[in-house]
Amino acid sequence: MTSMQCRLGRLSLALLLALILAAPLLADRSGSAPADRVDEVAIDAASRVTRLEKRPVGGPRVNTPNQPTAPSITLRTPEPIAPPPMRELSLVLNWYLSPQHAALIVARERGEFDRQGLTVSISAPADPSVPTKLVAASRADLALGRQPQLHRQIAEGLPLIRVATLVGTPLNSLVVREDSGIDSLSKLAGKSVGYAIDDDIQPILSTMLIHHGLSLDDISVQGVDFALGPALADKRVDAVIGAMRHVVPFQLNEEGIRSRSFLVEEHGLPRYEELILIANRDQLNGKRDDIRHLITAIEDATHWIINHPEEAWELVTLSEPSLDTAANRQAWPEILRRLSLRPAALDASRYLSFEAFLHERGVIDERHPIERLAVDLSAP
Repeated sequence: MTSMQCRLGRLSLALLLALILAAPLLADRSGSAPADRVDEVAIDAASRVTRLEKRPVGGPRVNTPNQPTAPSITLRTPEPIAPPPMRELSLVLNWYLSPQHAALIVARERGEFDRQGLTVSISAPADPSVPTKLVAASRADLALGRQPQLHRQIAEGLPLIRVATLVGTPLNSLVVREDSGIDSLSKLAGKSVGYAIDDDIQPILSTMLIHHGLSLDDISVQGVDFALGPALADKRVDAVIGAMRHVVPFQLNEEGIRSRSFLVEEHGLPRYEELILIANRDQLNGKRDDIRHLITAIEDATHWIINHPEEAWELVTLSEPSLDTAANRQAWPEILRRLSLRPAALDASRYLSFEAFLHERGVIDERHPIERLAVDLSAP
């Protein structure tokens, strides 16, 4: 090694030692770097590394900002989702409220209609002959009625159809006072019979009389509106037809009057459905889904009634205090046995048989197919 090289080496070593010794002085003069500044530098460096690592191989270099800008948003409570609008249906009772309407009352009070998305207005008619006519005239969506009434009105040209059954057996009966001496319908000859609606005379009373060798000519009939019990109690008539078997005998018993009932299906009448839901046949397709939901609500209410009869009675009388009578309390177990557990289900043979019966009796001029009479909306 030359003398020049040796001198340069010693100079470099001296400079290095001087820098080492001067480092603390330089640090004191400039101040120590804050820890947060160090962190920012480290984060910035890491971000630069990340950006580089994400650069596509062989692709153009893109100058990406250190902190990508996110779109600005306003944080606020989202608008509530509005429930679908409630669908409205109007229903007219066959007459004033009674225990046979329990499924409708319970469905309303327990919110079954609401759960089906329905608002159902229930009204009682001033005239019991009006409800089905309102439906036929499109002034009501539904009405309650009886199967014999439905057959007759269809024969008269009204566009009606049965869509559900609330009470699937007859409740009608002919009632006499026990002290009248009438222990057989054959003893009605020369007697007076009170009635409320024409259907009770023809075909019901006429058939019962024929079954015992009599005819309408052998008796006198007298309209007493719906005061059947009072008319019999006051002896204005010797018998009444159209008396609800689960109500009128108990009403008479409250007044100390013992009675005897003749059940229509045991005296020549084919079995029929006492309380049915009737719709306008021409408008059925437009309301099919709504009516189906209504029937589901009625079915759910009916099963709850059967499972909880005492609670159901309390609910019915709490919502309709006028029903809380001694006669209705006695009638309650009787009506429970009559409620239809499958309101939508259709017994087509029963309707066709009754149609044939009315045709044979000359009550209607022609027979109609089941499609004109009744429908099962639960069928697929």
